[in-house]
Amino acid sequence: MNIHDIAKLAGVSASTVSKVMNGKDKDIGEETRKKVLRIIEEENYVPYFRFLEKEGIRNNLIGLIVRRKNRERENIVLAAEKAAREKGYGVVIGYTDGEEETEALVRQMIKRKTSGLLIDSTKWIPAGKLEDAVVFFSETKDFDEKAKAVVYYRLSEAANAAAKKLLREGHQKIACIIRQGDESILSGYRHAMQRFCRKEQPVWIYEGRTMEDIEAFGIPQVLNENVTAIVCGSPEIACCICRVMERSGTVIPNELSLISIGDNKILELSGIGITAVKLPSEKMAETALTYLFEMIQEKKEMEVIKRIPPVIMERSSVKKPAQGKKGEPIIVVGSMNMDVTIECSRTPAAGETQRANKVHIFSGGKGANQAAGVGKLGGQVYMVGCLGNDMDGKQIYAELIDNCVRMDGVFFDSMLPSGKAYISLDEKGESAIAFYPGANTNLSINQIKRCGYLFEKSRYCLLSLEIPASIAEYTIRYCKRNNTEVILKPSPTDEIKEELLSGITYLVPNEKELHTLVPGPESLEEKAEVLQQKGIENIIVTLGARGCYLKNKEMSVYFEGTGFEPVDTTGGADSFISAMAVYLSEGKELIHAIEFAIYASGISVTRYGVQPALPDRKAVDVYEDEIYAKYCEKRRELEASCKKL
Repeated sequence: MNIHDIAKLAGVSASTVSKVMNGKDKDIGEETRKKVLRIIEEENYVPYFRFLEKEGIRNNLIGLIVRRKNRERENIVLAAEKAAREKGYGVVIGYTDGEEETEALVRQMIKRKTSGLLIDSTKWIPAGKLEDAVVFFSETKDFDEKAKAVVYYRLSEAANAAAKKLLREGHQKIACIIRQGDESILSGYRHAMQRFCRKEQPVWIYEGRTMEDIEAFGIPQVLNENVTAIVCGSPEIACCICRVMERSGTVIPNELSLISIGDNKILELSGIGITAVKLPSEKMAETALTYLFEMIQEKKEMEVIKRIPPVIMERSSVKKPAQGKKGEPIIVVGSMNMDVTIECSRTPAAGETQRANKVHIFSGGKGANQAAGVGKLGGQVYMVGCLGNDMDGKQIYAELIDNCVRMDGVFFDSMLPSGKAYISLDEKGESAIAFYPGANTNLSINQIKRCGYLFEKSRYCLLSLEIPASIAEYTIRYCKRNNTEVILKPSPTDEIKEELLSGITYLVPNEKELHTLVPGPESLEEKAEVLQQKGIENIIVTLGARGCYLKNKEMSVYFEGTGFEPVDTTGGADSFISAMAVYLSEGKELIHAIEFAIYASGISVTRYGVQPALPDRKAVDVYEDEIYAKYCEKRRELEASCKKL
C-alpha cells in the first residue's frame, strides 16, 4: 500500500493525499479531506508516525504484556486476540519474567506506536504518552494503587471455592497438592478449612517442585493419611493423581473426590470428567479490552477496579464421602488364581469319568477373593501377593481394581504363570478343589517388608495358607510387631506352628480344618477350647448352612444360618471373612460382625463363582434390620447367661 493506492481509493490525486498528510490542505474541501483520512485509517497506512500523531490516526495495534509464569497466559492471549480482532485491532504480544523486563517492553510498545496497553502486573508501570490508555490485569487483588484501571480475578478465591464445595459435600479430610510458588491457592484452601472449623494437618498439604516430585512423594503422602478429597493446584496435578489412582485401584469419586484449580479440555475428557474451578482469564481479558477501547476510541478517563469471579465446572469427580461405611484399612496377604469351575451331577471318584454340565472361568484365590469381598462391601483394602506376567495375571489384576482393591503390594513374576484352581462342583453345591500355586509360591519376605507402610496403617490382616508356609509365618510375626490383628483362614492340609498361634486374633476354620488342627474324638467346642488355650483369641468355626460357632474368653455361642438355598459354596468362607473384617473395621462388635458375615456369605452361595458372587454393600444392607435384630437378640442371650453364672 502506497500513496498512489490511497489516492486511487479516494478518487483524488496523489498530490491531494500528500497535502492532507502534510497539513497543507487549506485549498482542499472538508469532505475530501475527511474521505482521505478515513481511507488512510481503514487501510492502516502508516508512512509517517509524525503525521499519525498530528492527526490522531490510530495504527490499530494493542500491546499485550504477559508474565511467562502466568498459568493462564495462553487463554489470555487467545481471548485478547479474538476480542481485538472483532474491533479491527491487531495485538503485539510481549512475554516477561520480571518487573524490569516489563518496563522495557512497555517502552518498546510505546516506540511501536501501539494505541493502548494491557499489562499483566501488580506493580504500576509508567507508560508515557499511553498513560491514559493502559489497563492492568492480575490473578490477585494485591495491585498498585497508582493503577487507574485494573481487572483481576483471585486465585485464592478459586481455591476457596474448591475447598468449600468439598466441605459442603461432607468431606473433612481434604488434602491440597500444589506446585511451589502457588501460595495463593494454599491461602484460599486454608481460609475455607478455617471457615468450616476444620483444622488441616500439615501432612495433608504438599508443595512439589516438579510433577515427578508430586507423583513420587506428594500423592503417596496424602493418600497414606486416608484423605477423602484433594484440591489439585492445576489440571496437570489432577491428571497425575488420576494416573496414580488408576494404578492403585482407587475409584474416583467413590473412594476419593478430586477438584482442579484451573480447567482444560483434558479434564473434561479424562475418565468420568474432573470437576474444576475455571479461572476467568478469558473474561478478564475481554473486560480489560472493553475498557481499553473506551479509553482509546472515546478518550474516556478510566478509574475502575473490576473483579471477575471464578466458576465451578460441575463434572463427576466429586461425591459425598461414604457415611459410616469406610472403616480402618485392611490388608490381605494371600493367593490370586484363575478358577476353573466344572459343574457335574457329582464329584468323580477315582478312575471315573463324568460329563460336565457347565464350565465357568473366574478370577479367584483365597487372598484375591477376600480382598474383592472387602472392596465390594466398601472397605479400604490393600492386596499383597504375586501374579504371573501372563493374560490370566492381567485379568485378575484388572478385576480386583474394578472391585475397588488397591494393588500397591502386588508384583508380577516373569518366571511362573499365575496360579490356577480346578473346582469340581456337584448338584448339591458342594465343591472339591485342586490347586496349582504358580506365581503365588514366589511371594517373598522382601515383598512383605517393602509393603511395611501398608501394614503400619492397617488394623486387620486377612491371611490364608495358599502361599508358602514361611511367608505366612513371617507375616504373622510382622503383624504382631505392627499391632495388626490377623484373621487367618487355615488350610485343610497345612499345619500351623504352635508358637505362632498367639499371633492370630481370629482363626476361621471350617469343621474339616478344625479337625486337622486338633485331631481326635473331642467335640467341636472342646477342640475350639484347645486352640484358645494355645493363644488364639477368637475361634470362629464356619458350619455352612448351619451358621457358625464362636469361642473366646467371654463366650461360647452358636449362630444360626440364613436358610438361603446354596448353588455354589466355593467362596462362602471368603465372603464370610471379608464381611466380618469390614464390620470390625467400622468399629462394630464381634457378634454383630458375625451376623453381618453370615448374611453376606449366605448371599454369595446363592450365586455361581466366587468373586462375581460376592455381594456388594447394598445387597447385604437389604437385610440390615434382620441382622441388627439378631445381633440384639444374641446380645440379650449372652447377658442373660452371664447373669445366671
